[in-house]
Amino acid sequence: MIERYTFENIKKVFENPEYVGWEAQRVLFDLKHRGAGIDVMGEDWDNLILLDACRYDYFEDQNTIPGDLSSVISHGGSSWEFMEGNFVGQQFHDTVYVTANPHTGKLDDDVFHTVEPLYIDAWSDEHGTVLPEDVVEATLRVHESYPNKRLVVHFMQPHRPYLGEIEKELQRQHNIGGFNRYLAYSDEAPTTVSFSKLIENGEVPVEKAQSAYRETLDIVLDQVEGLVDRLPGKSVVSADHGEMLGERIMPFTSPKFGHSHQYIRNETLYRVPWLELPTSERR
Repeated sequence: MIERYTFENIKKVFENPEYVGWEAQRVLFDLKHRGAGIDVMGEDWDNLILLDACRYDYFEDQNTIPGDLSSVISHGGSSWEFMEGNFVGQQFHDTVYVTANPHTGKLDDDVFHTVEPLYIDAWSDEHGTVLPEDVVEATLRVHESYPNKRLVVHFMQPHRPYLGEIEKELQRQHNIGGFNRYLAYSDEAPTTVSFSKLIENGEVPVEKAQSAYRETLDIVLDQVEGLVDRLPGKSVVSADHGEMLGERIMPFTSPKFGHSHQYIRNETLYRVPWLELPTSERR
């Protein structure tokens, strides 16, 4: 922790006073949860279903899929941090990774038996993401090809860009871009409006953004329920990380939205659902 207190980090305090609150949260989180991140690949499952940026509290409130629900601490507060903590430097040749998340492109080729990169093969230009129904279709096809392999299935929802009627309304009002499908191969950011900035600047009400997130979570959960009903074996539904949805790090500071804030490390971003579904058969 000492290495963070360099001249550059002290300088950040003067450039942005909120950095003090971020640093305090980091320290408290590390003291409470150091070493507590779950090793998802070491757990007992045949199908691991990952929802992207899915908070535990929203999942607990909206999920209707039957099973044993608990919360766990993720290795990451963002997708790549999650992948670094669970996949990088290891080999899982008993597993096929079906993924809509473009960060997967940063992984070495020999981590999994094979990777199905839906961010390349099933991208929706209209929505700027991979739709959940396309993830379901690809997963069932992959299972037919590799019936004896474990499956990691990584949906992009409820991560932005959102889906549903509220998102359509927001899109009409603001030119909000989709996800960058090439982020693993290019450092260039898309020239679109930052949804997080629109919220943090007060141009989009926090309550409307939260409703859009809830609507998207309902949409992807409906698809997940249909998928796990058709996949044999033991299924677990979890998430790579959580999401800030308008919380304030300290009183009187601006609300934070998203999960790309480099210095924020708290339970909102790292506590995720772990839903074990009942099963009578194993692969």
